[in-house]
Amino acid sequence: MAYEPGRGDSISPSGTVAFTAKLKVDDSYPCYSGALKFTNLLVNEGGGYCPKTGVFTCPADGLYYFAVHLSVYGRGQGVISKNGEKVVSLYQTSLPDKRSQVASMSSVIKLCENDEVSVNIWGPGRNDIFASVDNDTVFTGFRLA
Repeated sequence: MAYEPGRGDSISPSGTVAFTAKLKVDDSYPCYSGALKFTNLLVNEGGGYCPKTGVFTCPADGLYYFAVHLSVYGRGQGVISKNGEKVVSLYQTSLPDKRSQVASMSSVIKLCENDEVSVNIWGPGRNDIFASVDNDTVFTGFRLA
């Protein structure tokens, strides 16, 4: 099958690997532990990100950059993990005025083909991570070299 830009089911001839996915409003305030599923897929060049599982599977060896921006109202905990191991983490609690905030984390990670990267929510209880018309929660990643 020939490569078609934007379809996201094969690596482009240039080797481009990049994705951006957002949390859907209906998936706000997750009550589970594990990979956060960003199911509103905006870009998936190279086909590495799976919105059903929330996992990026590396299609080609290289250096990759990942960033997560979490809209939080209350408490939010998360990690960017590689093959189930924590790379970077964050913990966010609300200010006394209880306004929503954005918590971000990012990292450059060296990956081999079939390595997996995900944003995992962890800790006991509910995470107050949300998405709304005015506030996005976003996971993005791309190959640097």
